[in-house]
Amino acid sequence: MSVELGFNLDLDVAANASKGGRISTGVYKVELVKVFVAKTDNGNNTIDIEMKSENGEVGFINGLCIDAKWVSGAENFDYPRWQELAASAGMRTLTTSPMKRVGKDGEYDALVINELMGKIVNVAVYEELDVYNNKETKKLKLSNSFLADGRSVAEAQAKKPAERITKIGDRLSPFETKEYKIWKNGGGGAAMDAVTTADVTAPAAPAMDSAEADDIFG
Repeated sequence: MSVELGFNLDLDVAANASKGGRISTGVYKVELVKVFVAKTDNGNNTIDIEMKSENGEVGFINGLCIDAKWVSGAENFDYPRWQELAASAGMRTLTTSPMKRVGKDGEYDALVINELMGKIVNVAVYEELDVYNNKETKKLKLSNSFLADGRSVAEAQAKKPAERITKIGDRLSPFETKEYKIWKNGGGGAAMDAVTTADVTAPAAPAMDSAEADDIFG
């Protein structure tokens, strides 16, 4: 006895079945789904980013400090990365709106950055491998940001095609902390590599005047 099931092959659905998972080390075109504002215990402003790639992978970058300096007065080396992300997303102002956020103890009130919500950018990210309580941990870190068309801020200023994104992507790799290397080698004194993530991060982009900014964001 046969049964009519009404089958229709949908190749689009089939092709998308394997998409999803987590963002890891690499270059991705992403939507900035939620960008929460937070503060460190010492009072520095940070952001937590939830992003989703065009292929459905999800990633979280937490604790990116957006202040030029730490409260201690030390330079914040992530500040250029924040500025690059803001410029790549076309930010001209920073305003916030309230949004509920889910934590380990339930929902709580939080703020999101309006100008980043839903924006499309390209990001170069890498996994930082560390150890906690004798277990491996992985944290996603931002290396560089690019406009939606793949150009860097500097390339957009100079009206050049996207090239840097490919060079950065070729050099990305997970970063192992000193503690992780020692743990991985069974507690022995492993020497640190000479190359660190600083070798793949972009220098601060040159300052733009208002005409250049209008040209990039237009």
